[in-house]
Order: sequence, then structure tokens, then C-alpha cells
Amino acid sequence: MDDGTRAEADVPPGRGRLRGALNTVFVLVAVAGIGLSLWALVSDVLDLRTRAESRERIEEGCGGLVDPDRVLALNGGVDQVALSDRHHISTERTDSSCVVYRVGEPRSAYGRFSLDLTLYPANPDADEHQVDAEHEPFDYFTAEDRDDVTAAAQYTLPHPLGDGGLGEYDADTVTVRALCADGGGVSSVRAEVTALYDGPVTSGDRRELAALGRQAAERAAAETGCRAEIPAVPSALPEPRTTLVAAAEAGGTCAWYGRHTAAHGQGELPDRALAAPAGKAGAHDSCLLAMSPEGTERIWPAYEKSHPDSADLDRMLTLRPLWMQTDTLVGDGTRGLRSSAVNRTPVLPGTAGSADGIWWASSVCDGRPALHLMQVSFPYDDILRDRLEPLFRAYVEDATTRRGCTGVTFPAASAFAGP
Repeated sequence: MDDGTRAEADVPPGRGRLRGALNTVFVLVAVAGIGLSLWALVSDVLDLRTRAESRERIEEGCGGLVDPDRVLALNGGVDQVALSDRHHISTERTDSSCVVYRVGEPRSAYGRFSLDLTLYPANPDADEHQVDAEHEPFDYFTAEDRDDVTAAAQYTLPHPLGDGGLGEYDADTVTVRALCADGGGVSSVRAEVTALYDGPVTSGDRRELAALGRQAAERAAAETGCRAEIPAVPSALPEPRTTLVAAAEAGGTCAWYGRHTAAHGQGELPDRALAAPAGKAGAHDSCLLAMSPEGTERIWPAYEKSHPDSADLDRMLTLRPLWMQTDTLVGDGTRGLRSSAVNRTPVLPGTAGSADGIWWASSVCDGRPALHLMQVSFPYDDILRDRLEPLFRAYVEDATTRRGCTGVTFPAASAFAGP
């Protein structure tokens, strides 16, 4: 009778030990699998908790003005953030901000998102904002090519969001404005959102920044009783650039310059330009013009000969390049403007004049004050002395005509005569 004893006896000893070992392995694998599954579950729960805490921090620190999930999704996404204790958004103050730092491993911050909120009071006399009008577009020590300092600028120019009615943007910042209807305590709301990471901001993230800026402006306007119609975010946002091109090829905000030199000749005027798309409803646009090394080598010897105390050619090519920049500001951005951080001459709407290498004219665009400025580096302003007035007039006429501005106030001829 077969009671199973014979079967067990027939199994070779080595095979039995192998089967036992395999069973043990299977059990360990199963236990490990269960452990890994539990760890994965715990990890998911911890990630969800971390993200929920991050959302709460953004919601609180940024005053509920932006969607936390959209902030967390920037630059590929992150779950853990930290906020600066020194910044907190509040619509009870005219200026406030929040800064969101991305937290990596081991708990190190890398990159950040920031929101700056500005509420302009309806009464201009109650506005304490102060802004310097001067620029510094080139720096020899940070230039990519020290043999050609004016090949690229340190910054990009403001690009209009659509026609500019929504605001403008540059390489890593988007500024959105809500223009309030008359009768309230706030004239306009400005929301400025910035993303700073190791690499450049992508076009997709730039559009997200525009959406976040619009959301912040809209929510802040609602909280402050500002009745405003805020345009939608445009579908296309051309990439901002820093590389200057031949002035004759520049269009957009520098198109006026090409027409001027075509009609009156270039001579000692700049041969390079950095432009942005021109928006007829924009609150800020600029045109940067500069002289190439070849152009500087062509015009400098004559000036140096008549001005023995001037800098030598090498210094002009490196530390003191020849350039100029025009800017138009419309609306509340004209408030508190000063010529420079040193002399701080007021640049007021409704006036015209010059100070610290800056000339300005004023006008009224769609019922809002506007300032039109031209800054010229020293001693380039002296080199171009005879051409400054017609050049500035050409710029102002283009800027005001494009926007349909009226009541233009232009500096007197004596403002261009020099010291």
C-alpha cells in the first residue's frame, strides 16, 4: 500500500534542500514586495502631505491671490517649498510681496517664484513711489564677449502682452495691470510675477506666469473694490532677446530709428539696436541703441583729438561703451520718476526737460499721463549734441502718433545745447 512514505524516500536529499531554499526565497520576496508596497504607499502619503503643506504656505503667504498648484507646477514641478518670513502679500498695503523658494534635497533651496503687488492710490499726491529712470545696459565685467561689449545687453526689453493692454513681460518677469474705473480709492493694480531658476524660463512657464499675474491682478482688484476689465492672456508670447542687431534691420519699438537714419543719415549715430514688438496700448516700451566696436573706432579719434582729457579708445570699447535708450511710460508708472539715484531730479508728467543725460517730453494718451524719455551715455551725448533734438523729436512723434496721444510738451531747444 502506498502511504506516501516511499514517495518521500524517493526524493533526492539535494532537491529537497533546493525546494526549501526556493520556498524561503519566495517568502522573502513576497514579504519584501509587501514592504516596498507599504513604503511606496507611505511615501505617496508623505508626498501628498508635503504638497498640501506647500499649498497652504503659498495660499497664506501670497494672500490667496494665486493658484498654489500652478505655482508648484512651474519649472517641471515641485512638492516642497518654503516662503520668506520677511514677505507677505496684503491688499491693505500699497506695496507687498511674497517669495516662494523651491526646496530640494538635502533640504536646500533652488530657484524661486515671487509676486510683487502694487496698489496705486487714486490721488496721485498720496503716492509715495519713487523710481529711477536711468539704465545701465552694458557691463564689461559680465559681458559674454569682452571684445564686443555692445553685442548683447544685460537685460531684455519689455514686450507687450498682446497689444500691451494687459501688461508686458521680459525674460523672467511678467507684469499685469488692472486699470480701475474712476470713483474708487485705487487708480490701478500692478501684479509682477517672476521666476528665477538655474536655466532660462521656458515659453510654457512664461505663459503660466502671465496667467498667474492676471489671476493675482484680478483677485487683488476685486478685494480692493477696483472695477477693471482685464484682457485675456494672449496665445503667443515672442521670445525676448538680448542680442543687438544692425540698426537698419530693427523694427518694432526701434522702427522709428530706422526711418530717421534712412532720411537723415547715420553719421555718428548708433549702428546697433535691440527692439521689442510695439504695442499701441502698452504702458511701457523701450528701444536700445548702441555703437559697435567698429563704429566707435571710426568716430572716437576725432572726439578724442578735440577733447584731450577724454578717455582713451580702449576704455570706451570696454568700460564706457556708446549707447542710448528710449522709453515711454503711460499711466501710473509715470509717478515718482527721478532722473537718477544721485541727483534725483523729478521727471513729472506734463513737463519737459533734461537732467543727468536724460531728456523727457510728456503727453496724454487715452486720458492717462505719459512720459517719453531718452537717456544717452556720457560722453556720447556730447558727440551727438547737434543731432539730439531732431532724434528725440522723431522718437516722441512716433510714440505719440502710434498711441494717439495729445497735448505733447517738448523740451526747449536750450535743453539740448549742453553745459
